[in-house]
Amino acid sequence: MTTPGKRDATVTLRKNLFHRGAEANVSPSPRVLIAADDSATIRFLESSIDSWGYKTMVVFNDRELLHRMERELRPTLVILDGAMQGVNSLALCRRIRLSPGKTRTYIILLAADGSEEQAFPDPARGPDDLLARPLTGTELYVHLRTGMRVMDLETEVSQLTTDLARAANKIERLGGLLPICSHCKKIRDDSGYWNELEKYISDHSDAEFSHAICPSCLAKYYPDVKDECL
Repeated sequence: MTTPGKRDATVTLRKNLFHRGAEANVSPSPRVLIAADDSATIRFLESSIDSWGYKTMVVFNDRELLHRMERELRPTLVILDGAMQGVNSLALCRRIRLSPGKTRTYIILLAADGSEEQAFPDPARGPDDLLARPLTGTELYVHLRTGMRVMDLETEVSQLTTDLARAANKIERLGGLLPICSHCKKIRDDSGYWNELEKYISDHSDAEFSHAICPSCLAKYYPDVKDECL
């Protein structure tokens, strides 16, 4: 890991030993972007998150953070150090919310010491969650896992919404009046073509057909065949 020494400051983070059994249950793949300019803070966050199986990226200022958000694949979660020099962290959160992208990013703000204005997160404009110093490894892990679960649920809800929209579209397509021949029972489609009933329903739904003979048709067309023979 290569991290710059940006400023000399007393870092009130302390890393606790974490139960290794919990680490084994973390599925590797989600990306976590760390935005900080203090080397000790970066080392703590990066080493902890890497040890839990997540992929980390580090940026050192607000310009680089916004560049990543706008031009590259959006990370699942951002940890933003509210103590970065010359950065209004709440304004930066709002800019992240406005950056283009189909997926939302979960933002955890590492509050600066004694920052009362950051006491309550506002997910609509600001961060989704706050972490206050002094911070332990266990606290970081719990908040990180909570953010990942929230994002997993949002992805699941989005997929369910898409599936419901597709189902509603199929139901709508089969609704309304269908012109059907009173003799051969063919159905006229929107293009004016007459289709077999089975083909039309198969094209406009997930239904599949199997064939049999009803008792009335059996008696009419096959009078010599016993019902139990079928």
